[in-house]
Amino acid sequence: MSSLDTQLHAALSQALGGVKYDGLRARAAAMSARFRAERVDDTTLGMADRLDCLAYAVFRMPATFHAIRAALRAADAHVGAFGTQLDLGGGTGAAAWAAADVWPGISIEIVERQPPAIELGRRLLATSNEPHNPAGADGHRDRPRGARSHPSGGLQRWTAADLRSWTPDRHVDLITIAYVLNELSEATRRRLITLASAAADTVVIVEPGTPRGFQRILDVRRHLIDLGLTVAAPCPHHDACPLTTTDWCHFAVRLPRTELHRLAKTGTRNFEDEKFAYLVATRRPVRAAANRVVARPVRPKGQVVLDLCTADGARQRLVVPRSSGQYRAARDAVWGETWGSGQRS
Repeated sequence: MSSLDTQLHAALSQALGGVKYDGLRARAAAMSARFRAERVDDTTLGMADRLDCLAYAVFRMPATFHAIRAALRAADAHVGAFGTQLDLGGGTGAAAWAAADVWPGISIEIVERQPPAIELGRRLLATSNEPHNPAGADGHRDRPRGARSHPSGGLQRWTAADLRSWTPDRHVDLITIAYVLNELSEATRRRLITLASAAADTVVIVEPGTPRGFQRILDVRRHLIDLGLTVAAPCPHHDACPLTTTDWCHFAVRLPRTELHRLAKTGTRNFEDEKFAYLVATRRPVRAAANRVVARPVRPKGQVVLDLCTADGARQRLVVPRSSGQYRAARDAVWGETWGSGQRS
């Protein structure tokens, strides 16, 4: 587990002091059913009260932290570092923790509608006992990559605002919108994405790794391309998605479950897999690899089978036999990572 993994679990454990798990599980079950149904409801956004927020933080925040961090690592690899982040619909702060882990010292503003979520998010950040690490005068990180990070390093403010009426008041390097679009109507989503594209150099969207989540990503992708942004990840092209209607582009991260997490979820496994879909779009120059591995590699005897999305907008199945000079690299290929050398023009 990373430093921030450990800090987050410690903060969640402290926040749970005196709270009965039965009540939390009941709230989490209702919330989980709502998330699985992916209902669009512009009248009841997010978490309603303190117990809802705590249930979400314990049951979902570690997984969303890992998924968002994976998307931000892709943004780092294909676009570069960011000094300022605006997280829209930030809930209890998962995207802030993720950004701080990727870019220590990044200056962060979190926009959230629900006061109980803001209160809990602030408590979780305050629990950490690592030294404060503000961003430098130019807003960019002042520590080398790999230095220990702190989620509140450079944090500027939390803002209470409803995304249905939110408007930007300044320009930032990065806007993140994670696990939010399913709570907004199509009209609200389109308005929000238009405003975000004008207020930031780069926009990162993360959604559940479901067919509906992927469809929302596709809708946003088309809209951002129309607005003049370049897709940096995961797609290595700007053409129509080559996947058929029976498949969808998604990825997965595996995260460890602490004893607290297993107890809260009444689970026995010491890990869980979070499936997610994401998009990185930017006005900055892009470093994009020629191909991306879009499914878990299959390794039958003597060969590796890779499903790739390619720079020419195709879905390609590559079979690499043991006799190939690419076999060792194919054997080490990872779902969601890039494959092959060269960059698209």
